[in-house]
Amino acid sequence: MGSASYTSFSVQAVPNSEHAVRLTIDNPPINLINPTLLTELHDYLTSLETSPATAPKVIVVSSADTAVWCSHLDLRIISARHPLQSEDGDPGHLLHLLGDIVMVFQTLPTIFIAEVNGLAVGGGNEFAENMDMRFAGPDARFGAPEVAGGVVHGGAVQQLTKLVGAGRAMEMILSARAVTAHEAERVGLVNKAFDDETQLRDYVDSLAARIASFPRGGIEAAKKGVVECLQGKGSMQQDLQRLGQLAHTEEAQERIRSFIEGGDDQRRTAFELNLPNSIL
Repeated sequence: MGSASYTSFSVQAVPNSEHAVRLTIDNPPINLINPTLLTELHDYLTSLETSPATAPKVIVVSSADTAVWCSHLDLRIISARHPLQSEDGDPGHLLHLLGDIVMVFQTLPTIFIAEVNGLAVGGGNEFAENMDMRFAGPDARFGAPEVAGGVVHGGAVQQLTKLVGAGRAMEMILSARAVTAHEAERVGLVNKAFDDETQLRDYVDSLAARIASFPRGGIEAAKKGVVECLQGKGSMQQDLQRLGQLAHTEEAQERIRSFIEGGDDQRRTAFELNLPNSIL
């Protein structure tokens, strides 16, 4: 699960987990979403699409820069007066890569967790908003400055509206002002805000490892059901159908057996009374 060939980020295993990794963005000087990061991140994510059965169950996305989690799109991609050099790539293709990346966050069965401590602005904010969960450290700030530049928060208008509601999405997008970690928690932009970066890291590592310890089928079905709900395509019938299908898999049957035996055939035991925390 290493990434020796990538220069704009690294990938390492999350502690105490065989199936969760941490992708650390490291693209100086400001973690700009430039041609290098776009190309490398797209290559990495699409490589996971081709082998979903062996892809990490969970990917935590963090930053090597304590001030910037992930910055905005390289403005040369859309600037006529300060354009990219020809060797940097075609602007249209690079914008296509940006769109592909945010879609993969939603469609890949892997769970993506944004661990944000620092600035997530523009395209960086779009990355975070399209992931499955977001946790913020004390220095986290979220912002959508595109309207101030005459354009729009193209990769996340829909997702931001689903997360915080129409009124707050309009305020955040149209004001082009930063949202702090605790304000982001209050309005539902992030799952939880932490006052200490060590607590943030410990919590996210523990959560990622716990999720990754569970069978792949249940993780993938849960993500699919939530995404379908957000898209207005979900139904209880579809979820129940997946439940029935998964119950017949070997991995699920082994887990069900261990639950029955762990609870002494579903009696009044510590295992049963401490569910779901007693599940390891």
